[in-house]
Amino acid sequence: MNRLGAYAATLLVLSASAPRAELPPETRVRALKVIAALEKLEEDAASGTSRSPQSYTVSESDLNAWIAYRVATEMSKSLRSIELRLLDGNRAEGKISIDLSGSAASLLLPPRAEFFFSAQGESKEGKIRLTMDRLYLGTQRLSPAFIDTVIAVLAGLEGEPATSLYDWYALPYGIQRLESRPGQLVCYYH
Repeated sequence: MNRLGAYAATLLVLSASAPRAELPPETRVRALKVIAALEKLEEDAASGTSRSPQSYTVSESDLNAWIAYRVATEMSKSLRSIELRLLDGNRAEGKISIDLSGSAASLLLPPRAEFFFSAQGESKEGKIRLTMDRLYLGTQRLSPAFIDTVIAVLAGLEGEPATSLYDWYALPYGIQRLESRPGQLVCYYH
């Protein structure tokens, strides 16, 4: 699930990742359990030994542990946390916490901020994209188009290519589509 959390991370196209505070041991264990299961499914899909169609269901709490692990080890150093609540019909609600202190990006957004959102997901042919229904900075409602503008400006400041909330992102090898249910995410392999 290398890119599952990518849609949330696109809110910040900032500097390279840097490991931060240690995760609680139970969060690390849950995240590594998800990683091991996904790697096994990817290996099976690559070798052709898996049955078709095959799926893997991730609980909301395990998904959030995996996201916390990714935030701590791979994502922007300004990104502090992403938490998701999975709903029926490929919908999700969530919170993204950032800390832009000392960054040029703090000219555009508050140094410390929390974004709240609701979104509809769409996945097909091994890719995913989300459409933001509602987006808030604290209690202030924002247009997703505003965030795309911020992403473009931040990318320019950091010398990175700009992305968009509306971009399609590749899913890990073998995952063809995703389906959310209350408290669960189902990954379908080919």
